Amino acid sequence: MSEAGNKAPGRGDGGFTLLETLVVVAIFALIGTLVVPNMASALNGLSLQQEARILQADLRVARATAIRTGEKVDVKMYGNGYTWIGGSRAMPPGVALAMSGPLSVYPDGSVQAAAITLSAHNRRYAINVDPVSGGVTVTRQ
Repeated sequence: MSEAGNKAPGRGDGGFTLLETLVVVAIFALIGTLVVPNMASALNGLSLQQEARILQADLRVARATAIRTGEKVDVKMYGNGYTWIGGSRAMPPGVALAMSGPLSVYPDGSVQAAAITLSAHNRRYAINVDPVSGGVTVTRQ
């Protein structure tokens, strides 16, 4: 029997019909509408967490610099960012920094602490500095 005799009447050589392709496209569109908003929210949260970790690292560097140089180091608010050790760091758009006052690190490693918070998109992180040890921790509120 020839191959031509095995084919169903009106069918091509295989592949997908237009209806099958449209169903798959509709499923992908539905998945996309559910996933994309959640992904954007997750990325905003990661950006805020990254900024909190950068601030934490900068505060540790400020303490190490004060101990190494024997001079007091101040970290102060500057617009929507902060100044420290002769430089400044600005927060990205959408991230707000709040400090109750300047944070001073003394040559012995002790700290005159300030309440520091970072917030964005209904998320908030508190940066806590131990006044005696100078240890810096980040907690989500």
